[in-house]
Amino acid sequence: MARTTSFTSISSLVLLLLLNISMVSAAAIQLRTAIAPRQSPAATPAPSLPQSCADYSRIANLSTIALNSTLRGAFLRSSPLGTFPAAAILDAESPKLMDLKFNIALNKECGNLSEIAVVEADRNLTAGTVAGMKILDAPGVDPDNLAMPILSIAFVILMGLPATLL
Repeated sequence: MARTTSFTSISSLVLLLLLNISMVSAAAIQLRTAIAPRQSPAATPAPSLPQSCADYSRIANLSTIALNSTLRGAFLRSSPLGTFPAAAILDAESPKLMDLKFNIALNKECGNLSEIAVVEADRNLTAGTVAGMKILDAPGVDPDNLAMPILSIAFVILMGLPATLL
């Protein structure tokens, strides 16, 4: 004789809750193992010091561009490589700057190229260039274009009219 058991709504909710908890804990374990190797000190190689003043100059220039949002935006917009490869270049060079900025021997040999990079980046931005490239205009609607206010009003009317009729 078969035993008949009826599930109540409370027992169904308890089973659903247990299933959810098991799935979340399994996802958390996978997430923890995926993050752990990237955050270990052995997984991230230490940045090596440059061999020459030219390397220090390049790192200082790219780091100055990477750490200033105006320069970074202009560089990403103007780069012929595209946004993601250009951002990868900037992101790879900017962590190296702090070790070089306070390296007494390198600064004695080359001068403090990070300060020079800041001054020159400001001068280049004023001249309309970044990293030797002409700064391209931002895409979008011109501020003095009449199309934007007209489209905004039409959008408000189209979205507001059905709401008032309901």
